[in-house]
Amino acid sequence: MSKVMITGATGLLGRALCQELSSTHEILGCGFSRAAAPLHKLDLADHNSVLDFLDNHSPEILIHAAAERRPEQCEQDQAATLALNVAATEFLAQACRKRDIRFFFISTDYVFDGTSAPYVETDITNPVNFYGQTKQAAERAILADSALHTIVRVPVLYGEVKTLEESAVTVIAKQLLANPASSHDHWATRYPTHVSDIALTLKDIIAQPSLGGIIHISGNQAFTKYEMAQVMAQALQLPTQDLVPLSQPSDDATRPQDCALKDTRLIDLGISHQRDFATAIAEVLTKHI
Repeated sequence: MSKVMITGATGLLGRALCQELSSTHEILGCGFSRAAAPLHKLDLADHNSVLDFLDNHSPEILIHAAAERRPEQCEQDQAATLALNVAATEFLAQACRKRDIRFFFISTDYVFDGTSAPYVETDITNPVNFYGQTKQAAERAILADSALHTIVRVPVLYGEVKTLEESAVTVIAKQLLANPASSHDHWATRYPTHVSDIALTLKDIIAQPSLGGIIHISGNQAFTKYEMAQVMAQALQLPTQDLVPLSQPSDDATRPQDCALKDTRLIDLGISHQRDFATAIAEVLTKHI
């Protein structure tokens, strides 16, 4: 049973990775501010501690899921975002190459500008906000370090949340519960993707030992936030007629309009894990009503 180290293990995706991979791998889950046993507390900015951890535990695989993903927060604290999203990523990639550890980096659809979807793995990146720019910089550093590293681009995520604020998808439900006549973006198209489907896909990818480069993982159902709000209102048994669609982007951080990821390589490999959004989000929300 191989060892898989997971950074960001306290987060939405990290928890799903720990859960789904634990049946086939020994898990070394790492977090920082929220880490408690059995997770390991590890500061990715402390390079000596990171190297000691790698040498003491000798993982065969490292999935780097720790990141600052909130676009507004990225804009507000650019130094901290660069440290986590770029510097820590580059350092981990180099450390893994030197130790023959398979390295997986969780990136984002926001490396694209959203003007010519769907995007395949080889399309040119052109991010429109600072978050996307940091992920693009990390991708470039990884690809320059080794062709054996794997970059996994994903879109907006949802799943078993601890609080409704934890996901940009479920935060819509919090807004609905506070105000059934709330306003929601009806400009940008999103592809909400369940974190367990990403974890199951990564489990299949890990089983293919020579797979490197860029891979896209994405849900295949398109929604605006307004359309997601309609689905969630029905699940919450709230009225939908008073929801207000916003036809213009209104966020502090610029966002691309449509960054649909085409999972070309997964199709070729016969790997597909998808679930119906309406059904899955209803299951998630039942625990928070």
